[in-house]
Amino acid sequence: MALVTGLELADALDLEYVDPTDAVLDQVAEASDDIIGALITTAAYSAEPAACKEAAIAVGVEIFQARTASGGQAVSIDFTPGPYRLSVWLTRRVMSLLGPYMDPGGMVG
Repeated sequence: MALVTGLELADALDLEYVDPTDAVLDQVAEASDDIIGALITTAAYSAEPAACKEAAIAVGVEIFQARTASGGQAVSIDFTPGPYRLSVWLTRRVMSLLGPYMDPGGMVG
């Protein structure tokens, strides 16, 4: 089981998913699944609650966009670069979704 698949990620990005050739989307989905799966409990990962799936999709979209944006960051219409996407904020943006499912073993301090 996985919180997000390449097909679900393609749907969120409004991209066409061609099964055997879309290894990129599958790889991004797997990375997103690993990141979110490391933050939540085993029971939550097995149950796949909607909030955790949404968090995994959001993280997957950010990873994919970091791969496809020039320099790994958003560039606005006037060519000013935005913040780098793959930072600590990658998971901080979805913490409110993951709050009830967080693994207390990973919380320090």
